[in-house]
Amino acid sequence: MRLIFSVIFLVLSLFTSAQFLDTSGNLIIDGRKYLKSKVDTTGRSSGWEIYGSNTLTVNQNTFSNWMAGGENSVSLNAKVDYEFNYRKKKHFWDNRFILEYGFLDNKTNGTRKTTDNINITTSYGYLIREKWYLTSSLNIRSQFSAGYDYAPNPKKKLSNLFAPGYVTIGVGANYTPNSNFSISFHPITSRTTVVADKDLQTKGNYGLKNDGDALLFEIGAYLGGRYKLKLFDNVTYDNNIGIFSNYSHKFYNLDIVYAGLLDMKINNFMSTQLTINLIYDEDQVKQTQFKQALGIGLTYKIDSTKKNEKKRKRKKEILPYFDTSHVYPVIIPKIKLNKQNYDRVFDKNTVDEKSTYIKSESIF
Repeated sequence: MRLIFSVIFLVLSLFTSAQFLDTSGNLIIDGRKYLKSKVDTTGRSSGWEIYGSNTLTVNQNTFSNWMAGGENSVSLNAKVDYEFNYRKKKHFWDNRFILEYGFLDNKTNGTRKTTDNINITTSYGYLIREKWYLTSSLNIRSQFSAGYDYAPNPKKKLSNLFAPGYVTIGVGANYTPNSNFSISFHPITSRTTVVADKDLQTKGNYGLKNDGDALLFEIGAYLGGRYKLKLFDNVTYDNNIGIFSNYSHKFYNLDIVYAGLLDMKINNFMSTQLTINLIYDEDQVKQTQFKQALGIGLTYKIDSTKKNEKKRKRKKEILPYFDTSHVYPVIIPKIKLNKQNYDRVFDKNTVDEKSTYIKSESIF
């Protein structure tokens, strides 16, 4: 029996010494931890990663016999931002869901919404060379409820659920030099504008060609970018920009969407956020659309990678090198590390896996 165990141990020792040894000749249990960065340039681990952010902001004002004047009001804004991302070897599949809604209620104007957003993105990519991916993406963008222009009397309906709605499908390439910067170029991109509300199906509205049309189909090119900048401790600024050009109609007339988020973390459950949104789309209105919001609210975040890091810290990853020369009847000499072989297996050109993970990009 000892002979059998000795032979098995010899085979395992020879195998592990050729691939999973550290510089001191110790055995490493999980060698993939050192090899995976040769495949993924963003330092992402294999398997599923889940990120989530839930934000609730409430503002309330109450007045009683207040000589300076004022009106009772309450406002609420809720936002969920979740990512479900998967990677295996050269493949990745990223999914992001952004849902946001807010309203303001006072005696004079009643209830009016202040923010309304549905943005869902799914992307598949395949690594073709370092930092370059072939990608295909699907993005769906719309809103939850009707939007109005309150200046005229009666008020005028401007939008509604999937009126408009944008369904964008693109094929191209992504360049990701590091974990905080990414550029996407999709030379073949289709964008379908959906106007499901019959009250808004008029010629020229959201680019519709005729009265009663519910769809507008366009083929063009998409260029997008994302850059996440850390300004100070607990203060980050996330930039997103998307540019779409229609091949068949006014190629030079670009549709541009920009979103900026300044996140100032107070503690694990509170943060201050400043958002800036810019849109230029001639099919909607021949002017630049601008929205800015500043709020302090409750935030609860989910990050599956932090749990994995804690588990890895608790797990004993390195075992001592065993001298089995005394085992009878097989004599196994001590195995010394071959430095050249070590360099061939573990590429020195790796990525810091502790770097900030960039969120998946949304096609606008």
